[in-house]
Amino acid sequence: MRKGFVIGLLVALAIGCSLRSHDAPPEDIDKAGALFFQRLNAAEYETIYKDTAKKFKENKTKETIIESLKELTAKGRAVNFKRGKMTFEGEGKNQIASPVFYVIFEQSRGELTLDFVDESGEWKLIGFAFKQHA
Repeated sequence: MRKGFVIGLLVALAIGCSLRSHDAPPEDIDKAGALFFQRLNAAEYETIYKDTAKKFKENKTKETIIESLKELTAKGRAVNFKRGKMTFEGEGKNQIASPVFYVIFEQSRGELTLDFVDESGEWKLIGFAFKQHA
């Protein structure tokens, strides 16, 4: 009887912990950025789109997002990228992390800012902007 109670208690605790919302760890931002570049170089536009934040999809059409991604790959493959600075805006679930990556494309170089939002404990892309250097 006691053994059954302990097992039931552990199961209840596990379920309770899994239902609790978790914040996305800040160290996962670099992983999300690396995944973005990997998918960009492979021209996996649909995959990038499917993995973006709900808010991004609400504010921009699928065609607009994919066209913007294609504009980036028109500069060639990203042969090198390194995160420089990173800023955070907002608080809690509305917090947006904006890492700035210094990128060398085959035909261009500049700064690519990726904006991520914590969506269900995972950093999801909510926007991006490229600033070309001369």
